[in-house]
Amino acid sequence: MANISWGNLLFGFSGRINRAKWWLTVLITIIISVVVQLLANVSDNVGVVAGLIGFILTLWIGLAAAAKRLHDLNRTAAWLVVFYGVPILLFIAFVGYAGVSVGLALLTPDKLDYSALSGVITFLGIIGLITFAIGIWSLIWLGCLRGTVGPNQYGPDPLEGRV
Repeated sequence: MANISWGNLLFGFSGRINRAKWWLTVLITIIISVVVQLLANVSDNVGVVAGLIGFILTLWIGLAAAAKRLHDLNRTAAWLVVFYGVPILLFIAFVGYAGVSVGLALLTPDKLDYSALSGVITFLGIIGLITFAIGIWSLIWLGCLRGTVGPNQYGPDPLEGRV
């Protein structure tokens, strides 16, 4: 069985990990988030610093673990663009669209156009559905699918020697 160090498990982008190790990294990021939330209750300054460090840590760990799971599925880590990048771009598009729509509606308060707000809500719903679908897709690939049996271009099978 291929062993992987804690440092590579949490921060490295090379090699392969199985589903169990991926779920372990999910648990670790949840624990980091809980600790950050507890630190945020200490004071605003501590909360801001802890939040920033926690965000960077959980993002890095999530990207690294997802890359290694994709490698286990014999897929390139470029799929991270779909799993992380597309939802971020959709959110940015929503914020831009909502800002323009609401801003234009507020320019003429005597003729408040509720259709602009309706359009924002509809756009949010569409973006929400797309992001949800991408989330389910990534959860199935990363957390549920068995990796490639045997070695592949990214390394040895992490379950080699196990039944």
